Formats: sequence, C-alpha cells, structure tokens
Amino acid sequence: MILAELLKEWPCELECGSIRTEVKGITDRASDVLPGDVFVARKGKKYDGWDYIDLAIQNGAAAIVHNRYESSVEFPLPVIWVPNCSTFLSYASKKLYGPYDEELTIIAVTGTNGKTTVTHFIGQLLQSLGNKVAVVGTVGLFINGKKQTVSLEPLTTPLATELYRIFAYCVSQGVTHLVMEASSLALSEHRLDDCKIDIGVYLNVSRDHYEEHGGEKYYLAAKKRLCLFSEQIVVNIDDDFCNQLRMEHPVVKSFGKGILADCSIIHEETTSHGMRLLIQDYDIPVDINLPFKGEYLQYNVLATVATISELGFSLQEIAPHTERLTLPKGRMQELNNDLGYRIFIDYAHTPSALNALLGALRTQTSQRLIVVFGCGGDRDKGKRAEMGAVADQYADFIILTDDNPRTESSSIILNSIAQGIETTDYSIQPNRKKAIQQALAMSGKGDLVIIAGKGHEEGQIIGTDILPFSDEHVVNEYLGRTKSANE
Repeated sequence: MILAELLKEWPCELECGSIRTEVKGITDRASDVLPGDVFVARKGKKYDGWDYIDLAIQNGAAAIVHNRYESSVEFPLPVIWVPNCSTFLSYASKKLYGPYDEELTIIAVTGTNGKTTVTHFIGQLLQSLGNKVAVVGTVGLFINGKKQTVSLEPLTTPLATELYRIFAYCVSQGVTHLVMEASSLALSEHRLDDCKIDIGVYLNVSRDHYEEHGGEKYYLAAKKRLCLFSEQIVVNIDDDFCNQLRMEHPVVKSFGKGILADCSIIHEETTSHGMRLLIQDYDIPVDINLPFKGEYLQYNVLATVATISELGFSLQEIAPHTERLTLPKGRMQELNNDLGYRIFIDYAHTPSALNALLGALRTQTSQRLIVVFGCGGDRDKGKRAEMGAVADQYADFIILTDDNPRTESSSIILNSIAQGIETTDYSIQPNRKKAIQQALAMSGKGDLVIIAGKGHEEGQIIGTDILPFSDEHVVNEYLGRTKSANE
C-alpha cells in the first residue's frame, strides 16, 4: 500500500518526503520496526517515541508519524503529523492488515474482575455448540481451547498493531467467533476504536488501575468507551455502574440475580460436585449444572449464558454443555495433593476479586483458611489496606508477600497492606517462594490454602526485570519434595 492510500481518509499534514512511498506495516516500537514499516513516534507514560526515531530509521522505517508541534523537521523519509497518534494506530492497523474483524462475530468482555473466566466460558460453550472460536486475553490466544504459538505482548488486550493481525490469522484458521478481554487501559489507549464489536459485555466495575488512569472518573470513562464500538451490550444489572449504562445504549440485555434482569437465577442449590441453577432467559426456566461453587462464578455463568443466547442459542441448547465448563489456568485452580489439605491459586489482585474468592472458599473448609498474597508495586496504593481488610475478614492466618514489587520498596507495600489487618494473625515474608512454602508447611488436615495475586503468571517483576516465577511450580516442587521425604 502506498502512503497516500493509507492517509487519504485521515486528518494529517505531510511535513517532508513523498506520499507515494510504499508501506507494509505499522508499529509504535522502534525496536520492532521492519523494513517498510510506518513508525508512530507516540509518547507513552514512560517513553517518548520521538527519542527513538534514529533507531526506527536504522531498522528500515519507511515513514514517521507523530503529533508533536515542532517548528520544522527534516528526515530522509516521509514525516507526517496527525492530531492523535493512538487513534491513528488503530485506524492504520486495520487499513494495513485488513478489515478481518468484519468477517468475525466479535464479543468483547470488560469488567474489573472475571474477564478471563467469562471469555473462556463463552468460548467453551460456543465450541460445544458447533462453532470454531478464538479467545484472546490475559493468558494468550486460544482456538477451540488450544493455545496458539503466536508471539504477543503480555497484555490483557493486544495492541492495535497485533489485534488486526490476530483477526487475519483467525479468519485464515476458519474461526467464526472471537471472544476478547477489553481492559480499561486498552479502551483508554484507543486500541479498539476501529474494531467491529457485535456484543460488549460489562461484568462489574470496582477499584483498579485508578492511578494509571489519573483517577476514578477517568477509569470509569475508559470502561464506558466499550459502548461506543458495540452494536449491543450485555450488562450486570446488580452492578451500579453497569446498570447505568442501560440508560445510555439503545440495545441492552441485562443479567443478574433479581427478577428485573432479562437473564436471572430463579433458584440455586449446592450439589456434591458444584451448583445447580434454575435460570430464566425471557422464556421457560431451565436447570443448569455447574462443576464449581461460588456466587461470583454464578455471575460469570449468567454473563456467559446471557451473551450466548443473544447469538441465537436457546437455554435448552446451552444447558447440556455447562457441566463440562472448566476454569482457566490460575483461576480458582486447585492443586491436588495427598497431604490432607486443599491448595488453590488465583489471579485475584483487587479488593473485590479477593473478597469474592475468599467468600467462595471460606465455606469449603471448617478448619483454617490460610491466605498468601501481596500487592503490585508502582500501582494503585489505595487498594492495599482494603485488601488487608478483606483477608482479615475471612482468613485464620495471613502471609503477606511480594506480588510484583517493581521499583517500589517491598516493605512499604507490605506494611501498607498490614494496616488493614486488625484481628487476624499474620506474618510478613517478602520472598514469595518462602511465603508459599511457609503456608504449606504450617497447614494440616482439613485446612485450605489460598495463594492469590498472580494466578497463571510465570514471571515476577522485581525492579525493572522480569524473573521466572510460578506459584504453581513452587507448590508442585514443595509437594514433590514432601512426597519423596515420606516414601
């Protein structure tokens, strides 16, 4: 594609060079530039792309796009000014890599908690109903449940430059439906601005990423943006923020536990293997069996069922498949052992997510509930004492440890969490491996251990380095040593 074709529908100003230049791709990372790429010199939170123009040119950039107000620029290639680099990235990515999003039925799920679980539930049920489905999010790209070996940034929602290549790849693989997580950061950075989204799903909105957005109102505004790109939205009527959206969008479907919801639970009971829910979706109620327990998982299932029913599937068609649903890796994942106690790892890293997790598992033991967790560094500091208070409400013993401390002092983070703990005994062990080992070593028959905050993650950010680390690996290593010692 020539540059003129890329730019003809976008407000811009050519500062130097020729618009007849051939371009092949686009990126805002100078190190990723390939010969023929457009380099977008976007200013981010930490780095300014303008400082990396020389590297981009060295790597073969065919053109430079920026939104600075310089008196004059002169480079040996076309330089184009645009009003907003982030919106241009989204537009140009679709233009260069193709409008393959329009060949897919796309469902985007947002919410403070539950995005990964709901996207995978939707993917599993759509597959069971005879569709070829891609799921994109925190744990990678999956097609019909099989993880794809594609290189992606470790983000909840891919960059716009990656997203349209993913769409092209999925179409080439025969995918008909794509379910993605839509994070607040992705929405605020305009990654989805040009994407055709058939259904936008709102799960819940509570405290998260406030500081990264510049405050609560900006976080909420970012979440609301999904409505702009969605033909229809599905909302949790029991969440105040989500319920407000019903007044602002022309096509809305609601789910919740009350009778006012379009999709609701009429009756619920616990079974030996999970839960049985009598669900009504406009029409005749249908029993749905689930292989897990927990109120927050009921909401995840309601969101899933409400969404799939809007794609034309009845409850009677959906119900036979729900008992085979499986939770994604690192989501209330139980690690089996023969030591007489239960061990769970989970990604819960917000006060509301930790509250939902501990509330669900507290009822599953009459013995001690031992909780290991921390909070990320260089992130929302206000949630730390809140998470301490949540653990204080449910746990019998708490071990505070590093999550991803990043460049912040570990002791400051952990002491901030401890300020929310009033009555429960706790210890502080910054070394996460030792903290997990301590929890397992002190556990006895009937106890339940929860290791929260990192879930599926296989790295720990200390300083500016990402070091290999897996909660699951640490637990399995401990169990293996214990088994060998007992033989």
